[in-house]
Amino acid sequence: MRQAHPNTNRRRNHSRFSSSSSSSILSLLLITRVPLVYVLLGILVSFYIGISTSAIVISKTNDTAGDRTNRINANIKHVDEIKRLKFRVMECEREVGEFIEKELKCGEDGEEHLSNVHDLLEKDIRKLAAAKQGMARVNAEDFHSNLDYGYPADYNKQSEVLMLYVNAHAKPDGMDDDNAAVEIVPKLSYEDATKKCEALNVVTVQASEGKATCVALTGGYESFHVQRWMRSGQEEKNGESPVVNLKNPLRHVSRGMQRNGVDQFHPPNLVDIHKHWGPLRRYLESYDAVTAELKPLLSRIAINKTVIVMVCNMGQASLLMNFACSAKSRGLEVGNVLVFATDEETKRMAEGLGLTAFYDEQNFGDMPVQEAGSYGDKKFVAMMYAKVVCVQLVNMLGYDVLFQDVDIVWYKNPLDVFHDETSELSDFDLLFQDDGARSIRYAPYSANSGFYYVRHNKRTRYLFTSLLYSSDLIAALHSHQQVLTAFITEHSSLFGTRVKTLDGSTFPGGYHYHRQKSLMEDIVKGTYVPWLFHMSWTKNKDNKLKFFKQMGLWYLKEQCEVYENISQNTNMMEQCCSVEPIISCHYRDKPSIHPCKDSPPIDKGRPSFWK
Repeated sequence: MRQAHPNTNRRRNHSRFSSSSSSSILSLLLITRVPLVYVLLGILVSFYIGISTSAIVISKTNDTAGDRTNRINANIKHVDEIKRLKFRVMECEREVGEFIEKELKCGEDGEEHLSNVHDLLEKDIRKLAAAKQGMARVNAEDFHSNLDYGYPADYNKQSEVLMLYVNAHAKPDGMDDDNAAVEIVPKLSYEDATKKCEALNVVTVQASEGKATCVALTGGYESFHVQRWMRSGQEEKNGESPVVNLKNPLRHVSRGMQRNGVDQFHPPNLVDIHKHWGPLRRYLESYDAVTAELKPLLSRIAINKTVIVMVCNMGQASLLMNFACSAKSRGLEVGNVLVFATDEETKRMAEGLGLTAFYDEQNFGDMPVQEAGSYGDKKFVAMMYAKVVCVQLVNMLGYDVLFQDVDIVWYKNPLDVFHDETSELSDFDLLFQDDGARSIRYAPYSANSGFYYVRHNKRTRYLFTSLLYSSDLIAALHSHQQVLTAFITEHSSLFGTRVKTLDGSTFPGGYHYHRQKSLMEDIVKGTYVPWLFHMSWTKNKDNKLKFFKQMGLWYLKEQCEVYENISQNTNMMEQCCSVEPIISCHYRDKPSIHPCKDSPPIDKGRPSFWK
């Protein structure tokens, strides 16, 4: 049998507690159920404290009930919220007194009564915490199935979403009721949690690169951007190392600042700005003449007001030819493809494939003829500008655009997805292939700039016009994709442009080829058929060809891989296109339609893709 506290009269001798100490008591009491009188007294005291930001002086021994009430009301600012609690505390105080008397007489029978009192106290503490803090939890799957803000699905790794209510008007009904849920942060359905939200700001947070990241929410003039602060040294001002060091004070940095001090976002220098003025001036001066040529072409080939836009030079000719040959082999419609050729020879080659081609000498006359040597080199960046111009022109003239690189093979016509008016995707202005990269450069969409669909409207029209005007940033950062991602992020916030990253397994690319073995096994075995395959994430054209060939996605005959070997006197499609894929092994450690176990690995020491 438990012993009563030696001095039960002390239960009314309360003292001043800090909110931090009361929080600790609350945490302990909500986790444990210790059957002692002083624990009950601790719960009782905890009701009075930890609610206001300042400490509360509780009644003294000789205070009357009226004195206690006046003293509490004088110390607590949130009178309306606390009034109900105050009377509940007085009831609990009486119940505790009754319990003590019963415990002295009833011995172990007091255990059950203690449990009942604890339940009453615990319920009110938990309800108060939820109501006071204005928080609720929602199952992440429930939340994201109702609210699609377009980011890649694998960003949503948490099981729950935390809802914060700025004021009482937004809080769900019943959160303050006596019968409300007893969780400290109640779990609600998406519908209940958002029912009274006139507006909802979604903030996604992830500790990238292992950073010890903190998030501060503060009142003030409402902002729709995140200010980023890091403990980086001030290299420009003091010559300090920009690497993150906890000894440094927090300072404002760009969204592209990394822990190693490398800033992935920096403004163009004067050389890049001046270089950009020349092409931009030519574009503006030639706009009327160029669009006059384009309009009849677009009107003739567009299907459902949509044009498939591709950019190509002679260095990429074999990849364009393979696309055309593979589409022919599968019986897929490519009549609305418009190839923006960057030289006359490429224009003739595209037309020989039965494709519509357009050569804009004013804007593309200085473009490189050969393919880029590697990602981000000068030829690569020059072609990126061409991709900006061609999409902007077609979109400006009132057409939806499916832009795609030439290193793509279709399994099915992707326009069937984008033209499906019953699909949830029909609500989005822009739809991008998931690049797969999760680096800070491409956050938050990881949008691949080599395959995307643009619905023509005033939002997308201004987006691509703005991108054209800022193409000097592409030169500075050596990446069309990085700049485009930054622009769609800003325009989504500023203009409500709806952007969506497509499911990676449905529209796979180089990331999946190199890092998603199970998906690639299903594709090469034919047990899963995606809409297309994009051979991105590949160092150069030579490797793209080899990967396509061992994937069973190459339809261009060997003699036609060099354009100069093609006879100009015969039909190019008949001369160069194979009905069946041309398969060959090159690397054992990369996906292949047949086992390539006897081939060397491209990555040293890697085992065969096939077991």
